[in-house]
Amino acid sequence: MQTDLPRTAAVPPATASLARRQFPRPFVRMPDREGAFWILLALAVPKALGAIFTIALRRYLGPGTAGIYDLAYTPYKFLDNFRNFGTGPALVYERTLDRAAANTAWTINMLSAVAVTVVAQLLAHPIAVYYGHPGVEGILRVLSIVYVFGSISSVHWFLLLRDRNFRARAIPPMAQVTAAGCIAVLFAAWSSGAGVLVVREITSAVVGAVLLWLIYPFRPRVQLVPQQAWTLFRYGSWVGGGITLLFLSQNVDIFIAGRVIHRASDIGFYTTSWSLAFISAGVFATVATSIVFPTLSRLQDDRLLLTEKLLRAVRLLSILILPAAALLASLAPVLIVPVLGNRYAEYESSFLVLSLLAVYAGNRTVLWIFFEGYKSTGRPWLVPAYNAVKLALMIPAMIYGAHHGILGLAVTYIPVQAIEIPAALGLARRFLDVSPGEIWHATRVAIGISLFMAAVVLVAEHISLTIVHVGSTFTLLICLALGIAAYVGGLALANRHAMVDVRSFLMSGL
Repeated sequence: MQTDLPRTAAVPPATASLARRQFPRPFVRMPDREGAFWILLALAVPKALGAIFTIALRRYLGPGTAGIYDLAYTPYKFLDNFRNFGTGPALVYERTLDRAAANTAWTINMLSAVAVTVVAQLLAHPIAVYYGHPGVEGILRVLSIVYVFGSISSVHWFLLLRDRNFRARAIPPMAQVTAAGCIAVLFAAWSSGAGVLVVREITSAVVGAVLLWLIYPFRPRVQLVPQQAWTLFRYGSWVGGGITLLFLSQNVDIFIAGRVIHRASDIGFYTTSWSLAFISAGVFATVATSIVFPTLSRLQDDRLLLTEKLLRAVRLLSILILPAAALLASLAPVLIVPVLGNRYAEYESSFLVLSLLAVYAGNRTVLWIFFEGYKSTGRPWLVPAYNAVKLALMIPAMIYGAHHGILGLAVTYIPVQAIEIPAALGLARRFLDVSPGEIWHATRVAIGISLFMAAVVLVAEHISLTIVHVGSTFTLLICLALGIAAYVGGLALANRHAMVDVRSFLMSGL
């Protein structure tokens, strides 16, 4: 049963929004409690538009160019983790916050951005040599200038999250993806190389920085208070380390495959499949971070209510995450050519790569919700510890898998999850007092609906392709409609109150 937030202790005046206390301006003073609707608007719309632009650009450029870009993009995003390294989540977690802390966080971020840019310039050539693709060097050098634009406005982004001002937070992502996508499409008229994707990334960063400064009227100045810096670093380093190790555990396959698998087109199809798999998973993972983390952080002293809210988040998000992953996995056999185009036709028989990555993306996103609980209860060290162990297991597994091609990489995630799921359940029981039975009760409806929907889609695919003998495009449309109908019908039969609960979550949060 849902419990309203007013049961929690009142927030001390010192925790009030920097914007409300010092910079009263439009877009800032919002209700203290907003639902996931604005987060979904901020993320689902940009993700949907971004997916359209991504698919269109990758159809046009082909898997080879996409592969070269992604080989540079992976180390670029890895170094980006050190640009913030947890100071943002620390601002959200701290009970009290003043201007000096925000200025200190901004100063740390700017210094880190400059340092990371220098490191990227120094590593660009060795990374290109490691992969055996000279084009990676130039792409990484140009991408590295984005670090500075990202740090200019990162504190503003997390202050909006701290205030739970999701409405204002929705504006920059939508403008970023629209502006960046349109500029990239225009640039594609003069180029068919990876520069199209580079221009898109730079445009997105610049537009986001400008809008965040306009929306949130915090005007930082260079200030470094040692005590404040230590407070932010003490908490944030664990979160930043965990995120960095998480990134490595998610992308170690690219670092290894880029060295072992020399065909850029294979890498391009694999990374494009990964992007498709994490479109919906990425949206809901950010919802978990944006709603679950700040909500639970306010319940640090009420463990019973914190556990109740955490399980509610798992139940509601799994109803959205797991069926989306199952639908993509089951549609993969008829999705590749209709969606990605004829340049990817040679990979139509490799649909299992997309199917396996989709299943992994869904399961991993549900498990990640528990890490929001660890951060909220003052145990951020669990995030890097968990991901360090996972990374240690994945490195030798991915080295072995890479020697069997991109399918070998995707198959490697099966034994990884066979170990990861029981380990995550054990940690939740130990540190959050959440039993495996409670987790099963929270996810059983989502699991049942996902399996039912996947079965309906697979049967329809088999009939359409082998008995009726229609094409992939028509089969995709029919199976997509049947899958959605099976999801809605299954949800209504399994739990007639589920849609009401989801609506309440969207409009009112946890």
